[in-house]
Amino acid sequence: MVWRPGSLVGVTYELLYTAEADEALDMLEGDPRMATVLRAVDRTLVRLAADPFNPRLGTIPFITEPLGGVCATSAGIDDWYVIWQRAPEPETIDIIAIIQIQR
Repeated sequence: MVWRPGSLVGVTYELLYTAEADEALDMLEGDPRMATVLRAVDRTLVRLAADPFNPRLGTIPFITEPLGGVCATSAGIDDWYVIWQRAPEPETIDIIAIIQIQR
């Protein structure tokens, strides 16, 4: 939701998934041991759809050679992140990958 003085206007973003992101979700859905991670990732995706620029998400922006500006938003569990960027269409973001970052 986006608050504007005098009204409450709901703006949601459409999430578009790359093949890599789809495969990661399929892997999480297919492994019962990953149910907790899947719930955390699903929660993160819902929050991204509501407002990907909400500072409470703790999103980390960075630049890569092949993709340009990209963001990493933590799913809040076991170093799993949703990697995304703005899509060319308004109110749309591309989910590039869902990965566990090894530190």
